[in-house]
Amino acid sequence: MTITADNATAYSASPNLDVLRSLAVLLVLLDHLCRHFHHDRWAGLNVVDLGTFGVLLFFVHTSLVLMGSMQRSGLTGLQLLKNFYIRRFFRIYPLSVLAVLAAVALHLHADGRGLAISLRPSTLEILSNIFLVQNLTYTDSIIGPLWSLPIEVQMYMVLPALFLWKKRGVVTLALLWVLCGYLGHWQQVVPALAWFTLLLYIPNFLPGVMAFTFRRRQIIPSFLWLPFLVSLPLTYAIMPSRRSGGFLCLLLGLTIPLFKEIRSRPLAAATKYIAQYSYGIYLAHSFCIWYGLTRAHSWLLFAAMMVALPIMLYHGLEQPAIRLGSRIASRYLPQRSPEPAVAAA
Repeated sequence: MTITADNATAYSASPNLDVLRSLAVLLVLLDHLCRHFHHDRWAGLNVVDLGTFGVLLFFVHTSLVLMGSMQRSGLTGLQLLKNFYIRRFFRIYPLSVLAVLAAVALHLHADGRGLAISLRPSTLEILSNIFLVQNLTYTDSIIGPLWSLPIEVQMYMVLPALFLWKKRGVVTLALLWVLCGYLGHWQQVVPALAWFTLLLYIPNFLPGVMAFTFRRRQIIPSFLWLPFLVSLPLTYAIMPSRRSGGFLCLLLGLTIPLFKEIRSRPLAAATKYIAQYSYGIYLAHSFCIWYGLTRAHSWLLFAAMMVALPIMLYHGLEQPAIRLGSRIASRYLPQRSPEPAVAAA
């Protein structure tokens, strides 16, 4: 199967993907709230594993959306790489750097249950968190959710190559998924490969590439999309493991093109709002839990911060940085030849 322009257009503003992204960030929030209150299990489910699976959903979503972004750019070769990496830099780093600097200024550090007052981290740890290379320097993430960003940034090195690999198809991608799943075992047992944590998560990114590559058939009713998505983390909570996470992401990637877009306007509106501010929610919620629930012991303050802080971060930093990145990256867009003037009748 081959990539089509229709896929790039369809996935650029998909209510289904908004639901997916919203569910992912809400799972991370639920996980960290449960950790804060030491509720590791609920109704037999490992609820503290839901955040990990939420990140895996992010990986599927990210690779799918970025494949569409590269397709719509119309670029190839070096122009594509420059455009892609500039946009990604301004999308990821401004807010993550602010979060790290804020934690350092407040003397906060992740303690496994959220943020807590701590000694100032080492210079290496601060720089590793700023540049998002903690897995390469064997340092801790100052903010818990920051652990996933080095994996995502390093996956950016691979995605353009997958996009430019024009001959990929169902069998090829499936074989690559199996191969990476097998190689991930060696990352865990060979000490020399301990830094190569990306290898563990390639099977979670590849399904997004598959979803974009497959032709959309949309044969499954839209009202089943949300129940299907909810069933995935519930299944993972019953049997959490790297293998089950990989298979569930593969199932998601194979079925995304089969679902019709949701028609519920309230659901679409709510998840579009959450998806828009999801990056701010992802990085800011640890601060909201720390101050609202640990320091002030106020659910009302926590809720107010969870609403206000991501909005402020998005409009005050995220959106301006995205626009700046777009302006800089636009220099690498193909220059259209001016249309010939038409003589007036």
